[in-house]
Amino acid sequence: MGRSHSGFTLDLSPLVDLLERSPEAAARGATQGMRDIKDDWKRVSRDVAPLDTGNLRRQIDGKVEGSGLESTVEIEANATNSKGFNYAYYIHEGHMAEAGKQLRHPGTIEKFLDVPAEQNEERWKNMLEDEIREQLEREGW
Repeated sequence: MGRSHSGFTLDLSPLVDLLERSPEAAARGATQGMRDIKDDWKRVSRDVAPLDTGNLRRQIDGKVEGSGLESTVEIEANATNSKGFNYAYYIHEGHMAEAGKQLRHPGTIEKFLDVPAEQNEERWKNMLEDEIREQLEREGW
């Protein structure tokens, strides 16, 4: 008794195309997500930065280094007075407290860059994942 065979052929080219597009989509999502994180970090840091003239808050800035899945966010504050003294660094590193000085306004903190990062780390991680997911879904995943 002979064996009978039947078969079929799958056209996997759409899946292959989707897989090939996925790294670019993930990279686009990561880049946009990191930009969103940078903007949010700047915003929340400005909200809690010490306030006198407003110069310190205006000098908080950030940038995204690298691209795609290899990117990082950097936030900095370099507010100086007329003598070139960087009071942003002085305040942020706790030197006001060491000198027995206190912040003038409720809700402001010395670690105005670090504390927002610690408090928002999980939310920012979710923002990044959501942006990557959104880009992958646009590609068909």
